[in-house]
Order: sequence, then C-alpha cells, then structure tokens
Amino acid sequence: MSTLKYFIGCVAVASFLSCNKDESFDVKGDPDTVFFTNSESLGNMPVNSASYTVVNIPDGAGWANLSSTLPASIKLPVFATKPVSQDVTISAQLDNTLVASYNAANNTAYKELPAGILNTQSLTARIAQGATTSVDSLSIAVDPANLKTLTEKAYMAPIKLTTVSNGSVGKITSNTAIQAVYVVLNTELRQIRFLATAADVTGSLQSRTGWSVGFTPAPATNGSVTDGLTTTFTRWGTTPGQVDIDMLSSRAVTGLRLYTTTTAAQLPTQVEVYTSVDGINYDLIGSPLRANLTFATPYNYVLFYRAIQARYIRLRISYSTSTNTQNTRLTELDVYAN
Repeated sequence: MSTLKYFIGCVAVASFLSCNKDESFDVKGDPDTVFFTNSESLGNMPVNSASYTVVNIPDGAGWANLSSTLPASIKLPVFATKPVSQDVTISAQLDNTLVASYNAANNTAYKELPAGILNTQSLTARIAQGATTSVDSLSIAVDPANLKTLTEKAYMAPIKLTTVSNGSVGKITSNTAIQAVYVVLNTELRQIRFLATAADVTGSLQSRTGWSVGFTPAPATNGSVTDGLTTTFTRWGTTPGQVDIDMLSSRAVTGLRLYTTTTAAQLPTQVEVYTSVDGINYDLIGSPLRANLTFATPYNYVLFYRAIQARYIRLRISYSTSTNTQNTRLTELDVYAN
C-alpha cells in the first residue's frame, strides 16, 4: 500500500467564507452562474476535501471505537460564482467511481467507505436569491455505531454535485476539481494503551533468564537491561537506540515495563514497539509519544489492549536533543505475558 497522505480538513462555514472561491479556481470568466464546492484543505490531499480521524482499539476478537473527530453531521457548503437571480436548490450524491480515479491519478490507496457510516441520501443545499453561498449546507448524518468496522488505513467518500433545481438560474461547474468534495476518514488501529499505569497491567512479569539482548547502534555504555539492577544500563550516543530481545520461546505478551529515567521530563520522546514470532518478520504494534507515556517512579508502562503472540521484541527508543546523559539510556526492560 502506498504511503497515504494526511491533512487537516477545513469544514467550518466561516472558514469557507474567508476563502476567495472564484479566484481560487478561475471560474470568473464563465458568463453563466456556476455552482461549485470548495472545502479548503491542507497538505497533499484532494484540494476539495474534509478529513477526519477514527481510533479503534481491540475488543475481544474484533474492534471497538475509542474516539473520532467526526461530528454528528458533516456540513458541506455550496457556492455560486454570482448572486443568483432566484432561490435555487443544488443536489449532490455519493459517487464511489471517483475513488478509483483519484487513486490512479495520485498513486494512493483509499478504500470506498462502507455503507452504514454516512447517510448520503437526499443531499441538497439551497442558495437564496441574491446570495452566492448556500443558506443550508449539504448535510451528511454520521452513524458512530459502525465506526468500529473500519480497519483500513484510509477511506474516501466523494460527494459530487449533480443537478440544479432551475437550469435557468445557473449550472454545475464542469471543473472536476470543485465538482465533488472528498470526505476522508483516516483510521488508527491502536493496540497500545495510552497513559497506562501499573493498575492497567495484565499478565505476569516473565523470567528473563537466558534471554538474548542486542543493541543497535553499538551503545556508548553497554550494560544489562535484564539483570534487575538500576545501577546498570545501556546508553546510546545517537538516537534512536534499538533493543532486540529473544525470549527463547513464544508467549502471549500483554505489555512492557521500562525503566528509562528518573524524571518525567526525560522520558523517551517516542517508543516504537515491534513484535515477531520468527525474528525475521516484525509487526509494528504502536509508537507512543512522550505525551502518551506515564512516568510512575521509576517505570513507564507500555501495555497492549490485547495479548500478542511473540518470541521476539524490538524497541526503537527516541530521545530529545538534550545533552543530559539521563536522556539517552535504558536501565531495565521487563515483559508481561499470560
């Protein structure tokens, strides 16, 4: 799957009105009144789009929705290049054929949004006589109950303008860039519990006798991280530092306990967690940031929502650019498993 581009959608009506619509898309030269959409967005996404995020977490054998930025109803205004001569209603509909064409043109891999998430039936917006912006927007109701079914990285729902209630008032633009709005949902399948504490621990601490531990790059100070002592540690001269552990046998891992520092301000800026059953193919489980970690004197807990079968564990630990030597080291690494 190609790297998907992310952006922040600007969907508030006030934001739309602050943009110069006709100059942005060069429709001033058309002598007719032309109707179009324009959800100004940032980044390398479709220029006419609105983006939202969905976070799902493991729940039994499936997934449960933890959070999303979706409102109860997505509002998409419609615009006219000139004040309309009389009240007019613009209709729109979902057009999933535009997903494939966008992917082909931009080397992306968006999926069509499954039915049951957005209600795209009977989409209309009215522009009052003398106005250039719709009084009411295209309104798409959202059903949050079905967000837990989303497991792909990103989905797209193109909403295309289709008809005008009175053709004598104006016409739909022929400019494909502003003929449809792309509603995008970016999905995170989060397997690591943010801000976990000892109270969230499941499973038991595993004996580390005989475990194989390797470090990349070669540490400036090469000490044990599995001896149970807080006076021995590994310190890297560069960041990130990588730790590879072979637990000698596969087990149902429920999380990790790290001793990295003695103060919350010097926690790692990011901890990337990978697991493997064969030591060759690794799965990225998650990459919590410092803000997602709780300092619990002296441990940090990186706990999984659901046990993950693994023999090998790899951590890539990033630190800030601070020169404090407390800020580039790992003292202890424990594993919880069922």
